[in-house]
Amino acid sequence: MKKVTIQSCLIIVILVSVFENVFAAKRTSSVSLNPQTGLMTKTIQHAVDSCANRGGGVVLFQAGTYLSGGIELKSKVTLQFEKGAILQGSDKYADYKNDAFIFGKDLSDIAIQGEGIIDGVDCINKQGEEGFRGPHCIRLINCKKISLEGFTIKNSANWAINCRYCSNATVDKVSIRGGHDGLHTRFCNNFAVSGCDFRTGDDCFAGNDNRDITVTDCKINTSCNGFRMGCLNFTVKHCKICGPGESIHKIQKRNNMLAAFVHFSPKDENPKLLSGNWIIEDVLVENVDQFYVYNYLEGLWQTGQPATNIQFKNIKANGILAAFNIIGDLGLKFNLKVEDSSFAFRVGADYLGDKFEGVKLNSSALFNAVNFDQVNLRNVSFSKKSKEPILIIKSGNSFVMNQVNINTGENSLPYSVDKVKKFQKKNLKFNVGLNQ
Repeated sequence: MKKVTIQSCLIIVILVSVFENVFAAKRTSSVSLNPQTGLMTKTIQHAVDSCANRGGGVVLFQAGTYLSGGIELKSKVTLQFEKGAILQGSDKYADYKNDAFIFGKDLSDIAIQGEGIIDGVDCINKQGEEGFRGPHCIRLINCKKISLEGFTIKNSANWAINCRYCSNATVDKVSIRGGHDGLHTRFCNNFAVSGCDFRTGDDCFAGNDNRDITVTDCKINTSCNGFRMGCLNFTVKHCKICGPGESIHKIQKRNNMLAAFVHFSPKDENPKLLSGNWIIEDVLVENVDQFYVYNYLEGLWQTGQPATNIQFKNIKANGILAAFNIIGDLGLKFNLKVEDSSFAFRVGADYLGDKFEGVKLNSSALFNAVNFDQVNLRNVSFSKKSKEPILIIKSGNSFVMNQVNINTGENSLPYSVDKVKKFQKKNLKFNVGLNQ
Protein backbone atom coordinates (compact mmCIF):
# COMPACT_ATOMS: atom_id res chain seq x y z
CA MET A 1 0.00 0.00 0.00
CA LYS A 2 1.34 3.38 -1.03
CA LYS A 3 1.98 5.99 1.62
CA VAL A 4 0.03 9.20 1.39
CA THR A 5 2.50 12.08 1.54
CA ILE A 6 1.86 15.47 3.13
CA GLN A 7 2.19 17.02 -0.32
CA SER A 8 -0.59 14.76 -1.65
CA CYS A 9 -2.87 15.74 1.23
CA LEU A 10 -2.28 19.40 0.57
CA ILE A 11 -3.08 18.95 -3.14
CA ILE A 12 -6.34 17.17 -2.26
CA VAL A 13 -7.35 19.92 0.20
CA ILE A 14 -6.63 22.62 -2.39
CA LEU A 15 -8.59 20.81 -5.10
CA VAL A 16 -11.57 20.28 -2.76
CA SER A 17 -11.49 23.99 -1.84
CA VAL A 18 -11.38 25.02 -5.49
CA PHE A 19 -14.31 22.78 -6.43
CA GLU A 20 -16.32 24.05 -3.44
CA ASN A 21 -15.76 27.64 -4.55
CA VAL A 22 -16.74 26.79 -8.12
CA PHE A 23 -19.94 25.08 -7.02
CA ALA A 24 -20.73 27.94 -4.62
CA ALA A 25 -20.34 30.41 -7.48
CA LYS A 26 -22.77 28.33 -9.54
CA ARG A 27 -25.27 28.31 -6.66
CA THR A 28 -25.37 32.11 -6.42
CA SER A 29 -26.40 34.60 -9.04
CA SER A 30 -26.94 38.27 -9.74
CA VAL A 31 -29.90 39.62 -11.68
CA SER A 32 -29.81 43.21 -12.88
CA LEU A 33 -33.15 44.99 -13.41
CA ASN A 34 -34.02 48.04 -15.49
CA PRO A 35 -37.20 50.13 -15.18
CA GLN A 36 -40.14 49.18 -17.39
CA THR A 37 -43.53 50.70 -18.08
CA GLY A 38 -46.36 49.56 -15.81
CA LEU A 39 -46.36 47.13 -12.91
CA MET A 40 -43.16 45.11 -12.62
CA THR A 41 -44.28 42.82 -9.80
CA LYS A 42 -43.91 39.60 -11.78
CA THR A 43 -40.54 40.64 -13.23
CA ILE A 44 -39.13 41.50 -9.80
CA GLN A 45 -40.54 38.36 -8.19
CA HIS A 46 -39.07 36.22 -10.98
CA ALA A 47 -35.64 37.77 -10.33
CA VAL A 48 -35.94 37.01 -6.60
CA ASP A 49 -37.06 33.44 -7.25
CA SER A 50 -34.30 32.90 -9.83
CA CYS A 51 -31.63 33.91 -7.31
CA ALA A 52 -33.18 31.74 -4.60
CA ASN A 53 -33.33 28.70 -6.88
CA ARG A 54 -29.60 29.02 -7.51
CA GLY A 55 -28.76 29.07 -3.81
CA GLY A 56 -28.99 32.81 -3.32
CA GLY A 57 -27.83 36.01 -4.94
CA VAL A 58 -28.41 39.70 -5.58
CA VAL A 59 -31.29 41.43 -7.33
CA LEU A 60 -29.86 44.75 -8.49
CA PHE A 61 -32.17 47.71 -9.09
CA GLN A 62 -30.40 50.17 -11.35
CA ALA A 63 -31.30 53.87 -11.24
CA GLY A 64 -34.91 54.56 -12.21
CA THR A 65 -38.46 53.98 -10.95
CA TYR A 66 -39.90 50.47 -10.55
CA LEU A 67 -43.67 50.28 -10.03
CA SER A 68 -44.65 47.14 -8.14
CA GLY A 69 -47.15 45.39 -5.95
CA GLY A 70 -46.24 42.96 -3.18
CA ILE A 71 -42.87 41.17 -3.39
CA GLU A 72 -41.92 38.05 -1.44
CA LEU A 73 -38.32 37.71 -0.29
CA LYS A 74 -36.46 34.41 -0.23
CA SER A 75 -33.56 33.16 1.89
CA LYS A 76 -30.03 34.21 0.90
CA VAL A 77 -31.34 36.90 -1.45
CA THR A 78 -30.32 40.56 -1.35
CA LEU A 79 -32.27 43.45 -2.84
CA GLN A 80 -29.58 45.96 -3.84
CA PHE A 81 -30.56 49.51 -4.83
CA GLU A 82 -28.29 51.77 -6.83
CA LYS A 83 -28.42 55.46 -5.99
CA GLY A 84 -31.40 56.88 -7.87
CA ALA A 85 -33.39 53.64 -7.80
CA ILE A 86 -36.99 53.98 -6.55
CA LEU A 87 -39.16 50.97 -5.75
CA GLN A 88 -42.60 52.56 -5.89
CA GLY A 89 -45.66 50.77 -4.59
CA SER A 90 -48.95 50.45 -6.38
CA ASP A 91 -51.77 52.69 -5.10
CA LYS A 92 -54.18 49.72 -5.30
CA TYR A 93 -54.28 47.51 -2.20
CA ALA A 94 -55.39 44.54 -4.32
CA ASP A 95 -51.87 44.44 -5.81
CA TYR A 96 -50.41 43.33 -2.46
CA LYS A 97 -50.29 40.00 -0.61
CA ASN A 98 -49.49 39.33 3.05
CA ASP A 99 -50.39 42.95 3.92
CA ALA A 100 -46.92 44.00 2.84
CA PHE A 101 -44.95 45.65 0.07
CA ILE A 102 -41.87 43.49 0.80
CA PHE A 103 -42.68 40.31 2.74
CA GLY A 104 -40.62 37.50 4.23
CA LYS A 105 -41.46 34.54 6.45
CA ASP A 106 -39.25 31.78 7.88
CA LEU A 107 -36.19 33.12 6.07
CA SER A 108 -32.47 33.40 6.77
CA ASP A 109 -29.67 35.57 5.38
CA ILE A 110 -31.77 38.27 3.76
CA ALA A 111 -30.75 41.83 2.97
CA ILE A 112 -32.11 45.08 1.59
CA GLN A 113 -29.28 47.50 0.86
CA GLY A 114 -28.19 50.53 -1.13
CA GLU A 115 -29.02 54.20 -1.50
CA GLY A 116 -32.41 53.76 -3.16
CA ILE A 117 -35.93 54.66 -2.02
CA ILE A 118 -38.85 52.40 -1.11
CA ASP A 119 -42.02 54.45 -1.58
CA GLY A 120 -45.22 53.07 -0.05
CA VAL A 121 -47.28 55.88 -1.68
CA ASP A 122 -49.62 55.91 1.37
CA CYS A 123 -51.64 53.13 -0.28
CA ILE A 124 -55.13 53.09 1.24
CA ASN A 125 -56.97 49.99 2.38
CA LYS A 126 -60.52 50.98 3.34
CA GLN A 127 -60.88 47.71 5.29
CA GLY A 128 -57.57 48.25 7.06
CA GLU A 129 -56.75 49.52 10.52
CA GLU A 130 -58.51 52.80 11.28
CA GLY A 131 -60.26 52.55 7.93
CA PHE A 132 -57.31 53.47 5.75
CA ARG A 133 -54.01 51.81 6.70
CA GLY A 134 -52.55 49.82 3.84
CA PRO A 135 -49.60 47.42 3.55
CA HIS A 136 -46.50 47.59 5.72
CA CYS A 137 -43.44 48.53 3.66
CA ILE A 138 -41.26 45.71 5.01
CA ARG A 139 -42.90 42.88 6.94
CA LEU A 140 -40.77 40.01 8.30
CA ILE A 141 -41.98 37.04 10.36
CA ASN A 142 -39.70 34.47 11.99
CA CYS A 143 -36.65 35.59 10.00
CA LYS A 144 -33.01 35.63 11.08
CA LYS A 145 -29.72 37.09 9.88
CA ILE A 146 -31.28 40.25 8.49
CA SER A 147 -29.40 43.23 7.05
CA LEU A 148 -31.17 46.52 6.28
CA GLU A 149 -28.76 49.23 5.19
CA GLY A 150 -28.56 52.60 3.50
CA PHE A 151 -31.99 53.01 1.91
CA THR A 152 -34.91 55.36 2.57
CA ILE A 153 -38.54 54.42 3.24
CA LYS A 154 -41.14 57.10 2.60
CA ASN A 155 -44.92 57.29 2.66
CA SER A 156 -45.32 53.88 4.27
CA ALA A 157 -49.01 52.96 4.24
CA ASN A 158 -48.57 51.30 7.64
CA TRP A 159 -45.45 50.46 9.67
CA ALA A 160 -42.26 51.07 7.73
CA ILE A 161 -40.45 47.99 9.13
CA ASN A 162 -42.58 45.36 10.88
CA CYS A 163 -40.63 42.49 12.48
CA ARG A 164 -42.21 39.67 14.47
CA TYR A 165 -40.28 36.73 15.98
CA CYS A 166 -37.11 37.89 14.18
CA SER A 167 -33.51 37.69 15.36
CA ASN A 168 -29.95 38.79 14.58
CA ALA A 169 -30.70 41.91 12.57
CA THR A 170 -28.71 45.02 11.72
CA VAL A 171 -30.41 48.25 10.68
CA ASP A 172 -27.79 50.74 9.56
CA LYS A 173 -28.13 54.21 8.04
CA VAL A 174 -31.79 53.69 7.15
CA SER A 175 -33.97 56.79 6.79
CA ILE A 176 -37.74 56.90 7.24
CA ARG A 177 -39.92 59.80 6.14
CA GLY A 178 -43.61 60.05 6.98
CA GLY A 179 -45.97 57.12 7.36
CA HIS A 180 -46.74 55.47 10.68
CA ASP A 181 -44.42 53.50 13.01
CA GLY A 182 -40.78 53.33 11.97
CA LEU A 183 -39.20 50.11 13.30
CA HIS A 184 -41.77 47.97 15.11
CA THR A 185 -40.41 44.79 16.71
CA ARG A 186 -42.44 42.20 18.60
CA PHE A 187 -40.95 39.07 20.19
CA CYS A 188 -37.59 39.87 18.55
CA ASN A 189 -34.00 39.59 19.78
CA ASN A 190 -30.50 40.75 18.93
CA PHE A 191 -31.20 43.88 16.89
CA ALA A 192 -28.48 46.50 16.35
CA VAL A 193 -29.68 49.84 14.98
CA SER A 194 -27.16 52.56 14.15
CA GLY A 195 -26.84 55.79 12.22
CA CYS A 196 -30.53 55.94 11.30
CA ASP A 197 -32.74 58.99 10.74
CA PHE A 198 -36.42 58.34 11.51
CA ARG A 199 -39.01 61.10 10.97
CA THR A 200 -42.39 59.47 11.32
CA GLY A 201 -46.02 60.33 11.93
CA ASP A 202 -46.36 57.62 14.58
CA ASP A 203 -43.86 55.96 16.96
CA CYS A 204 -40.29 55.87 15.67
CA PHE A 205 -39.46 52.69 17.61
CA ALA A 206 -42.10 50.40 19.09
CA GLY A 207 -42.61 46.82 20.21
CA ASN A 208 -42.96 44.41 23.11
CA ASP A 209 -41.33 41.26 24.44
CA ASN A 210 -38.04 42.11 22.79
CA ARG A 211 -34.61 41.15 24.05
CA ASP A 212 -31.13 42.61 23.45
CA ILE A 213 -31.80 45.66 21.31
CA THR A 214 -29.22 48.43 20.85
CA VAL A 215 -29.85 51.82 19.23
CA THR A 216 -26.90 54.18 18.68
CA ASP A 217 -26.19 57.44 16.86
CA CYS A 218 -29.74 57.93 15.59
CA LYS A 219 -31.92 60.99 14.91
CA ILE A 220 -35.52 60.64 16.04
CA ASN A 221 -38.44 62.90 15.17
CA THR A 222 -42.12 62.03 15.40
CA SER A 223 -45.62 63.28 16.10
CA CYS A 224 -46.09 60.43 18.58
CA ASN A 225 -43.42 58.71 20.73
CA GLY A 226 -39.72 58.28 20.14
CA PHE A 227 -39.54 54.87 21.84
CA ARG A 228 -42.70 52.99 22.86
CA MET A 229 -40.86 49.89 23.96
CA GLY A 230 -40.96 46.73 26.01
CA CYS A 231 -37.52 45.10 26.05
CA LEU A 232 -35.16 43.17 28.29
CA ASN A 233 -31.62 44.50 27.81
CA PHE A 234 -32.27 47.74 25.93
CA THR A 235 -29.50 50.23 25.17
CA VAL A 236 -29.85 53.67 23.58
CA LYS A 237 -26.74 55.85 23.22
CA HIS A 238 -25.66 59.00 21.41
CA CYS A 239 -29.10 59.81 20.01
CA LYS A 240 -31.02 63.04 19.38
CA ILE A 241 -34.78 63.08 19.99
CA CYS A 242 -36.54 66.23 18.80
CA GLY A 243 -40.08 67.51 18.30
CA PRO A 244 -42.38 68.69 17.00
CA GLY A 245 -42.91 66.07 14.32
CA GLU A 246 -42.18 66.93 10.71
CA SER A 247 -44.90 64.48 9.62
CA ILE A 248 -48.43 64.86 10.94
CA HIS A 249 -50.08 62.17 13.04
CA LYS A 250 -52.65 60.97 10.52
CA ILE A 251 -55.41 60.12 13.03
CA GLN A 252 -55.11 62.95 15.55
CA LYS A 253 -54.04 65.61 13.04
CA ARG A 254 -51.29 67.07 15.24
CA ASN A 255 -47.52 67.42 15.25
CA ASN A 256 -46.50 67.63 18.92
CA MET A 257 -44.18 64.87 20.06
CA LEU A 258 -45.78 63.06 23.00
CA ALA A 259 -42.87 61.34 24.74
CA ALA A 260 -39.26 60.35 24.30
CA PHE A 261 -39.67 56.99 26.12
CA VAL A 262 -42.86 55.06 26.97
CA HIS A 263 -43.30 51.61 28.47
CA PHE A 264 -45.05 49.19 26.10
CA SER A 265 -46.53 45.84 27.11
CA PRO A 266 -50.05 45.37 25.70
CA LYS A 267 -52.13 42.72 27.46
CA ASP A 268 -53.72 41.48 24.26
CA GLU A 269 -50.28 40.35 23.00
CA ASN A 270 -49.93 38.00 26.01
CA PRO A 271 -46.49 39.38 26.89
CA LYS A 272 -44.14 37.15 28.87
CA LEU A 273 -40.99 39.23 29.42
CA LEU A 274 -40.45 41.86 32.05
CA SER A 275 -39.02 45.03 30.55
CA GLY A 276 -35.76 46.02 32.18
CA ASN A 277 -32.03 46.51 32.19
CA TRP A 278 -32.43 49.70 30.18
CA ILE A 279 -29.33 51.86 29.74
CA ILE A 280 -30.12 55.20 28.10
CA GLU A 281 -27.02 57.36 27.83
CA ASP A 282 -25.76 60.52 26.09
CA VAL A 283 -29.14 61.54 24.69
CA LEU A 284 -30.35 65.03 23.75
CA VAL A 285 -34.10 65.70 23.95
CA GLU A 286 -35.74 68.90 22.71
CA ASN A 287 -39.37 70.07 22.56
CA VAL A 288 -40.93 66.76 23.59
CA ASP A 289 -43.98 66.86 25.88
CA GLN A 290 -42.99 64.00 28.24
CA PHE A 291 -39.55 62.50 28.76
CA TYR A 292 -40.48 59.12 30.31
CA VAL A 293 -43.95 57.67 30.91
CA TYR A 294 -44.75 54.43 32.73
CA ASN A 295 -48.26 53.65 33.99
CA TYR A 296 -48.57 49.97 34.81
CA LEU A 297 -51.97 50.23 36.46
CA GLU A 298 -54.01 51.85 33.68
CA GLY A 299 -51.74 53.13 30.93
CA LEU A 300 -52.63 52.50 27.32
CA TRP A 301 -50.86 49.28 26.18
CA GLN A 302 -48.68 49.31 29.33
CA THR A 303 -50.37 46.80 31.64
CA GLY A 304 -49.20 43.40 30.34
CA GLN A 305 -45.87 43.05 32.17
CA PRO A 306 -44.17 45.60 34.45
CA ALA A 307 -40.94 47.51 33.97
CA THR A 308 -38.04 46.82 36.32
CA ASN A 309 -34.59 48.47 36.11
CA ILE A 310 -34.27 51.68 34.09
CA GLN A 311 -31.14 53.85 34.00
CA PHE A 312 -30.69 57.27 32.39
CA LYS A 313 -27.26 58.89 32.28
CA ASN A 314 -26.02 62.12 30.72
CA ILE A 315 -29.44 63.21 29.49
CA LYS A 316 -30.11 66.79 28.45
CA ALA A 317 -33.82 67.47 28.04
CA ASN A 318 -34.93 70.98 27.14
CA GLY A 319 -38.37 72.33 26.28
CA ILE A 320 -40.32 69.52 27.95
CA LEU A 321 -43.66 69.68 29.78
CA ALA A 322 -42.84 66.83 32.16
CA ALA A 323 -39.76 64.77 32.88
CA PHE A 324 -41.07 61.60 34.52
CA ASN A 325 -44.61 60.29 35.05
CA ILE A 326 -44.36 56.91 36.78
CA ILE A 327 -47.06 54.67 38.27
CA GLY A 328 -45.40 51.35 38.96
CA ASP A 329 -46.80 47.93 39.85
CA LEU A 330 -48.08 47.25 43.35
CA GLY A 331 -45.32 44.69 43.82
CA LEU A 332 -42.83 47.58 43.65
CA LYS A 333 -40.56 46.04 41.01
CA PHE A 334 -39.68 49.38 39.44
CA ASN A 335 -36.17 50.82 39.94
CA LEU A 336 -35.00 54.09 38.41
CA LYS A 337 -31.54 55.66 38.39
CA VAL A 338 -30.89 59.08 36.84
CA GLU A 339 -27.37 60.50 36.78
CA ASP A 340 -25.56 63.55 35.37
CA SER A 341 -28.68 64.90 33.66
CA SER A 342 -30.84 68.01 33.33
CA PHE A 343 -34.55 68.55 32.66
CA ALA A 344 -35.94 71.99 31.83
CA PHE A 345 -39.58 72.98 31.35
CA ARG A 346 -40.58 74.58 28.05
CA VAL A 347 -40.14 78.33 28.44
CA GLY A 348 -43.39 80.25 28.05
CA ALA A 349 -45.52 77.12 27.77
CA ASP A 350 -48.69 76.31 29.66
CA TYR A 351 -48.84 72.82 31.08
CA LEU A 352 -51.21 70.84 28.86
CA GLY A 353 -50.15 67.38 29.97
CA ASP A 354 -52.98 66.56 32.38
CA LYS A 355 -53.58 63.44 30.27
CA PHE A 356 -51.34 61.08 28.35
CA GLU A 357 -53.00 58.95 25.68
CA GLY A 358 -56.37 59.43 27.34
CA VAL A 359 -55.24 58.56 30.89
CA LYS A 360 -55.12 61.22 33.59
CA LEU A 361 -51.66 61.94 34.96
CA ASN A 362 -50.87 62.41 38.64
CA SER A 363 -50.17 66.13 38.57
CA SER A 364 -48.48 68.92 36.67
CA ALA A 365 -45.21 68.30 38.53
CA LEU A 366 -42.06 67.87 36.50
CA PHE A 367 -41.26 64.57 38.26
CA ASN A 368 -43.95 62.15 39.50
CA ALA A 369 -43.24 58.69 40.90
CA VAL A 370 -45.72 56.33 42.60
CA ASN A 371 -45.28 52.63 43.49
CA PHE A 372 -41.58 51.92 43.17
CA ASP A 373 -38.76 50.03 44.82
CA GLN A 374 -35.97 52.58 44.39
CA VAL A 375 -35.58 55.98 42.76
CA ASN A 376 -32.04 57.34 42.82
CA LEU A 377 -31.15 60.82 41.49
CA ARG A 378 -27.50 61.88 41.40
CA ASN A 379 -26.14 65.10 39.92
CA VAL A 380 -29.47 65.99 38.32
CA SER A 381 -31.07 69.40 37.78
CA PHE A 382 -34.76 70.27 37.33
CA SER A 383 -36.00 73.66 36.20
CA LYS A 384 -39.58 74.92 36.12
CA LYS A 385 -41.21 78.08 37.44
CA SER A 386 -43.80 76.91 39.95
CA LYS A 387 -45.24 77.66 43.38
CA GLU A 388 -46.08 73.97 43.79
CA PRO A 389 -43.57 71.15 44.27
CA ILE A 390 -42.09 69.99 40.98
CA LEU A 391 -40.98 66.62 42.41
CA ILE A 392 -43.77 64.49 43.91
CA ILE A 393 -42.75 61.08 45.27
CA LYS A 394 -45.21 58.60 46.84
CA SER A 395 -45.41 54.98 47.97
CA GLY A 396 -41.98 53.50 47.54
CA ASN A 397 -39.18 51.74 49.38
CA SER A 398 -36.28 54.12 48.78
CA PHE A 399 -35.85 57.64 47.35
CA VAL A 400 -32.38 59.17 47.23
CA MET A 401 -31.40 62.67 46.04
CA ASN A 402 -27.69 63.42 45.88
CA GLN A 403 -26.35 66.62 44.29
CA VAL A 404 -29.77 67.59 42.95
CA ASN A 405 -30.36 71.17 41.83
CA ILE A 406 -33.99 72.37 41.73
CA ASN A 407 -34.94 75.73 40.21
CA THR A 408 -38.52 76.96 40.65
CA GLY A 409 -38.16 80.71 41.17
CA GLU A 410 -40.30 80.48 44.30
CA ASN A 411 -39.55 80.49 48.04
CA SER A 412 -41.28 77.19 48.75
CA LEU A 413 -40.22 73.58 49.20
CA PRO A 414 -39.82 72.22 45.65
CA TYR A 415 -40.42 68.56 46.46
CA SER A 416 -42.97 66.39 48.28
CA VAL A 417 -42.21 62.91 49.63
CA ASP A 418 -44.94 60.74 51.15
CA LYS A 419 -45.15 57.09 52.25
CA VAL A 420 -41.55 56.32 51.34
CA LYS A 421 -39.75 53.98 53.74
CA LYS A 422 -36.28 55.39 53.17
CA PHE A 423 -35.69 58.99 52.09
CA GLN A 424 -32.14 60.38 51.82
CA LYS A 425 -31.07 63.79 50.59
CA LYS A 426 -27.56 65.17 50.31
CA ASN A 427 -26.02 68.27 48.72
CA LEU A 428 -29.33 69.69 47.52
CA LYS A 429 -29.41 73.15 45.96
CA PHE A 430 -32.52 75.30 45.70
CA ASN A 431 -32.56 78.50 43.69
CA VAL A 432 -33.57 80.75 46.59
CA GLY A 433 -31.39 79.29 49.32
CA LEU A 434 -33.97 77.35 51.32
CA ASN A 435 -32.94 75.48 54.45
CA GLN A 436 -31.72 72.11 53.16
